[in-house]
Amino acid sequence: MGLPLNSCYLLPAFDYDICSPTVHTGQVRRRTKKKTKTNMIILLSGLALFFGIHAIPMFPSFKASLQSRFGAMRFKGIYSLIALAGFALILLGMSRAEFRPIFTPPAWAPMIANLAMPVAFCLLVAAYAPNNFRRVIRNPMLSGILVWAFAHLVTNGDLASILLFGLFGLYAIIDIISVNRRSPAETPARQPLFKDLIVLVIGFAAFWAVRYFHAALFGVPVVV
Repeated sequence: MGLPLNSCYLLPAFDYDICSPTVHTGQVRRRTKKKTKTNMIILLSGLALFFGIHAIPMFPSFKASLQSRFGAMRFKGIYSLIALAGFALILLGMSRAEFRPIFTPPAWAPMIANLAMPVAFCLLVAAYAPNNFRRVIRNPMLSGILVWAFAHLVTNGDLASILLFGLFGLYAIIDIISVNRRSPAETPARQPLFKDLIVLVIGFAAFWAVRYFHAALFGVPVVV
């Protein structure tokens, strides 16, 4: 949250075989390149599975044909399993990805991230609770994902982070456009003000909780 994920890649896992006098430098380099390539393949495979399965709802006729073929419940089960498998591969790939700097995050990036992330959390909460924010923002969950992706993109300049957060942001934009085209806009009924306050309280509480445990959860402390 506001902190470069790349800091968790600076210290690679200690390989005791490297200390062996029988291992030549060329062997170590080849082994390192092989691990790096494998880890990137894991990350890319996870991204392909995760976003590939999430792209299906953008094609209603294709989704309907799959539901007709497998049945609604079986389709949901397969959909969920593939999405979870993709997410697991993303986490594994990111945890092992080599740090390959593409750009240096600007000095103001952590400040932007710390301002944007509470907004992202509040939007995510607003997607699942009655409130008046949905009268203005039609897709709060996708909007929250977009804000989250932007906040992490500006604070991470390595290749793996750009792939991860860039694809999440791109997916959010494409899905927002797709949802708007598939269904007409509807203005939800007005809600009491206290429901908006509940969304803000839960959103900010979730933000501070994740911010506090960010290092424990993701291996990266938050830069203030």
